[in-house]
Amino acid sequence: DEGEALLRAMETAAGLRAPEAGEGDDEEEEEAEMPEDEEGMARLDAQLAELVRERVQARSAAKEAREQQLHFKMRVLELLETLLRRPSPPALLLLLPRPLLRVLGDAAGVPALRPLLERASGLIRHRVCKLSVRGAWPEASLPAARLITELEAVLAFAAKARGGGAPLAAATTDAVMLLLRTITQHKLVDVPAMLRLAAAAPADLQPPPTGAADLNPKQKRPGVAAAARAGAAA
Repeated sequence: DEGEALLRAMETAAGLRAPEAGEGDDEEEEEAEMPEDEEGMARLDAQLAELVRERVQARSAAKEAREQQLHFKMRVLELLETLLRRPSPPALLLLLPRPLLRVLGDAAGVPALRPLLERASGLIRHRVCKLSVRGAWPEASLPAARLITELEAVLAFAAKARGGGAPLAAATTDAVMLLLRTITQHKLVDVPAMLRLAAAAPADLQPPPTGAADLNPKQKRPGVAAAARAGAAA
């Protein structure tokens, strides 16, 4: 279609799209001929106008879909915060850190998702990581083995995470501290096992082998391994 081909060429020239594979490589490729009569030009103008309108509508629809998705995620975080404000929140909420850390990782560096990043960061650090399970451990609703597995999964996530900046690093450390504190307070695992978990902490979150008192200079806060040792000794 001449109109479509011309529009692609215009977008490529204006930097609005990258050329497709092989596009423009063949110098002998025949170019679309421009109509010379007024009727042909009018027809081409109408085709171009329709194509531009379709592109604008498609981009508008995509933007609206992203905004709706962001609104939905913000609403979910709002509902979670309401649940976390309850006097005795369920122990299952201890499984929230890892999904929220993934949200932080996905939103980092995306200006449009900054509200989501800030809301999720505040939720995990000031609500989720302050959770405390009172009384006997609810083994029926959250088995101890499941919580140990979750701690290992958070450590594995930290080892693979790239980017995210200070919010993700701080939230990850707080999440590990939350799980370690809960495990030790309820004696869900023995000290040797806890030390093995500490040894499994990601290398980039471990403290340097110097006299820095277990301080991670990148985060200016205790490293994950140091926190695990402190939790095990409590």
